[in-house]
Amino acid sequence: MELANIMVNSDAENGRIRQATRSDAKEIMRVLQSAPYRHLHVDWYVPGDWIGSAGFLVKLKPKAKPSKSQFAKFLGESDKVNSLIAVTADPRPATWVRVVGLGDKETAVSDLEELISAVKAPLKQEGNNVIAWLTIEEWPNQWLKDLDFKCVNHIETYVKEDKDIPDRPINPEIDIRPVLDKDIEDLAILEAKAFNALWRHSAQGLQIAKNQAFSFDVALMNEKIVGFQLSTPNDYGVHLVRLTVDPDIQGVGIGTALMTHALKGYYRRDRYRITLNTQVDNQNSQMLYKKFGFKASGQKYPVWIHSI
Repeated sequence: MELANIMVNSDAENGRIRQATRSDAKEIMRVLQSAPYRHLHVDWYVPGDWIGSAGFLVKLKPKAKPSKSQFAKFLGESDKVNSLIAVTADPRPATWVRVVGLGDKETAVSDLEELISAVKAPLKQEGNNVIAWLTIEEWPNQWLKDLDFKCVNHIETYVKEDKDIPDRPINPEIDIRPVLDKDIEDLAILEAKAFNALWRHSAQGLQIAKNQAFSFDVALMNEKIVGFQLSTPNDYGVHLVRLTVDPDIQGVGIGTALMTHALKGYYRRDRYRITLNTQVDNQNSQMLYKKFGFKASGQKYPVWIHSI
């Protein structure tokens, strides 16, 4: 089945759903700027990066009567986008809802239902088995249960705003250096080893992140990568995106070494407000963060999944 031919309703008068193309870019931006219901969870990408992918669909506005203008006939009538969704894997088999724009309040729920229904087949054809949605905004939470999404976890933000670095012993066998391009594939392998499919980053995503990072370091023991930390800048300080430790080498101080090194780097560059996100059930990570003075902000975001 050709994705471009997918239609929820083949009657053009009622609108149709198809794969987004580059010619839709202007319309996509218009919807994302003006739609009453919007969602963006793009990490290091921009929405345009996914145009043309199997999981980026647009629902068109119903066709108006053809224009009688000779000028309009010569140029052709361009499609008008009413709603859209982008669901991508990074990596497979788990996908995330990255972009949503629902342009009409009256049809928002039905548009969302139709878009999710339409996107499942092409995603499954690519080998994916779940759609996840981190609802940063409140509006999706009122509808997702009825769309067969299940809330499986919450992400909580932790904050550190002091300049203290606990005086903890650092394992002398651990070396830390900035990440190199040649490390990226090894980091993706480590991600797959340390996390279930829902929470992994791909080599492609990590490479893009490297180009935008505030700091990105690897920890080595006997010249083997055993962990890494990735941080990005924001308007208020730094966000610790990732602190990954080889699950086979726990309890030797890798997380402590990476965190100490990262904090010293932040402070040398006058960044003193540090944030991070973690799952509420990730007790091991929370213990490390609390030892370094991070405090739970109370700000939590639901994580929903939908099997495909």
